[in-house]
Amino acid sequence: MTIQAITTKVISTLGNKESLVPIMIKDGVDSTSLTLKSFKEGGPVEGMDRAIDEFGTQAIWIGGIPFFKKLIDKTVYKAKNINPAVDPRIIADGEYAKWATENAKGIMNNSKVQTVQSALTDALKDGGKLAKNLFKSKVIIATALTLATFFSLTKFKQKKTKDTTVNEMLAVKKYNGQNDSKNTFVKTQTSDVFKEIDDKFNTTADKTPSFKGKLQSVADAIMFNPVHNMKIIDAGITTERLACSRNATELAEHAIKEGVFLFFVYGFGGLIENGINKLSEKLLHKPIDLKIDVLMDKEFKEALKSGKIAEQISKMPAADKSLTEKLNFIVQNPDNILVKAAKKAGIVGTVKDAAGKQFVDTSKYIDTKEIETLAKDLLNIDKKYSSSGETINKFLSKTKGLKVLSTTANIAISCFVLGYIIPKLIYKYREWKTGTTKFHVAENIKEEYKNENKKDIQ
Repeated sequence: MTIQAITTKVISTLGNKESLVPIMIKDGVDSTSLTLKSFKEGGPVEGMDRAIDEFGTQAIWIGGIPFFKKLIDKTVYKAKNINPAVDPRIIADGEYAKWATENAKGIMNNSKVQTVQSALTDALKDGGKLAKNLFKSKVIIATALTLATFFSLTKFKQKKTKDTTVNEMLAVKKYNGQNDSKNTFVKTQTSDVFKEIDDKFNTTADKTPSFKGKLQSVADAIMFNPVHNMKIIDAGITTERLACSRNATELAEHAIKEGVFLFFVYGFGGLIENGINKLSEKLLHKPIDLKIDVLMDKEFKEALKSGKIAEQISKMPAADKSLTEKLNFIVQNPDNILVKAAKKAGIVGTVKDAAGKQFVDTSKYIDTKEIETLAKDLLNIDKKYSSSGETINKFLSKTKGLKVLSTTANIAISCFVLGYIIPKLIYKYREWKTGTTKFHVAENIKEEYKNENKKDIQ
């Protein structure tokens, strides 16, 4: 694999809004920095508490839904003879289902033997009712099991921290051989602060946050997009963390962490990318809306150089044409630059037959709105190149460089905030609120244990 191919693959993955890799990178930086900060500021008990919470949650957050979905695919789907790779949006649309079946060729990408034709036929039996119900059930069950796993992790973490704190406290008492309340078990100023906060908190606040949103948007998100799937899990994780906070200070710390984290993982990326895109086009006349896979493609370069992009895109059916006409255009014009770019961008999937010949994968849903957007982006960059007066190599070199900048800036700035700013904010808040960076939860546990076991301690 060439350096260019590796670069394209990396930037494509990092810039893909449906990829989990950028999220994994950001979350990994966040988890590592917070854990190290916890060991440094709060001590070993908080460090372990944080490590279990951060890395355990990360494993569940990233791997939970894919694991449970795959498990259901290998068991329930297999038993019902339904190929899980067939997109349910195809099944739900009668016109699309008819077109997909009639144009099905090649062998399914997730099967060495099953054809696309037979996979669609199996999924469409009984009007597709079984396949649709299986898909909905899979998403709901996988999401529920993932959240249940996280809730179990939270309970385990809190119990382990409590047991460790109590055992260390008793070990110190046994070692000192003293019962003087002014020694090991002296009530600290920090504990008094927590008691005052807890008393106030318990009477004035509701720990359980409210998450509101449009039901339809949530339904669409959870069904078809793995990144949006993660948002559903995040909503559950954030709710659980806030609701199960062990005192008011921890609640505030979770609110700081979760609020900033969610913004920089989900919201900020789009903002920085859109901002750089607009600046690039307005100031430098280099539109970078196209995916890096397309910008790096030799066939796209030749099409741009030839000046025939507008001519080829003009052959695309108008927006008011039928769905079948639009989909037929994609199948019947494999050499059209729009179709080639759509394949490069991942909007149109492909499969091969036993002889290695490539076809459009009709079991993969094709969003015609995305095709229309891609056409506009191609026309835009074609127009900018024509008026630039630059050579094709110079124009594309600058455009690709700006695209790389847009993608890496998103990752770099997010990692800086998540890896440096968030830990600083949390411990600055803790110090301001309690007067110390010590692990307040452990102090509370000690006080609770003393009150519940006065006879043992005296």
